[in-house]
Amino acid sequence: MADHMLANSLFDYVMFRRVCAPWRETAEDPKVRSVLEPRYHPRRWILLSEPDDGEGLRCLMNIDTGSKLSLDLPELLGYHVAPGSGGAPGGVLVMVEDGSLTVRVFNPLTRQSMDLPSIAPLVSRRRRGRMDTDFLDMCKVTGAGFAGKSTVVLHIGMEKKLVSAKLGDEAWEVISDSALRCAVFYFAGNVYVAMMDEGLMVVDAETTPPRLVLAAPWPHKEWNAVQMAESSAGELLVLGNKVQRRAGNDHKTMHEVFRLDSNAGMLIRVTDLGERVLFVGEYSGGLVVPTRYLDYTLMPANTICFKNDQVFGKFFVRQVSDGKTTRLLSRVQERVMSFLDNLIAYISWRGRKELQTD
Repeated sequence: MADHMLANSLFDYVMFRRVCAPWRETAEDPKVRSVLEPRYHPRRWILLSEPDDGEGLRCLMNIDTGSKLSLDLPELLGYHVAPGSGGAPGGVLVMVEDGSLTVRVFNPLTRQSMDLPSIAPLVSRRRRGRMDTDFLDMCKVTGAGFAGKSTVVLHIGMEKKLVSAKLGDEAWEVISDSALRCAVFYFAGNVYVAMMDEGLMVVDAETTPPRLVLAAPWPHKEWNAVQMAESSAGELLVLGNKVQRRAGNDHKTMHEVFRLDSNAGMLIRVTDLGERVLFVGEYSGGLVVPTRYLDYTLMPANTICFKNDQVFGKFFVRQVSDGKTTRLLSRVQERVMSFLDNLIAYISWRGRKELQTD
């Protein structure tokens, strides 16, 4: 019964343990395990960027049902939260402390956490005052994952460094400082990395130091960037982006969706997402969301919703099957944000510090 409940909802499992004494005696407490234990990860839950109300509560949202959960999360205060699903492996938050730049891995549903070394030695210049925003951008974690049973992997985007550490380590170890296609993503117990030239790589944490192993070559070399997402069918989706330049400042953004066939070691083209939408933002991870709670007139099935910063940051909706693209129409802002509003806000979020309040 515990396995069945965990497969459906970690939140239900945690709440049932809290209110039912017999269940509490027989069902394992997640806190006896490491925060890296995937069995207790809050998959399909995302942390919304804005406080739930004026009292500082934070809101988690389930991307399958649209249901929300308001929580008091003082553990976030004073930290920069890594943005997007690429920075929240399995729904677990990866955060960088503002002053020391130490890293904390935090499960918002079980309250498990792990503290890891500072990333300050990895940054190529010194900080110029507490409000040095350029420095803070250089420290931003743009992708993360858990390799093996105890290894945490981070991508520090502006520094172009892929690093790893285990609990008890005194420093981060550099796995790679080569050019990445803006993508590090955690899927099915592995950390996948999009390398410019080599292809889609996977982190092998069994070696010391960890190394990158080819998972699949690129189908071609024309992509400007790569993003990844987990499909509802439990597959790793890879979205390749290509910008075609035209006369003047005119351009066209092209998308191709593939799935990883790990047995064959290749990427296979996908033309049908079913009754789902792939939401992608600026950073490495995307969200595959069922359409049943979305406004079909705004967000039809088998589409990609993406932001185009070269068109004043507007959002567009593109059919996967034929590439037909329309602009996502703006709606009159309602008092309560809709499911779609929250998804758009999430993929637009660039990460920020959770300010300490008096």
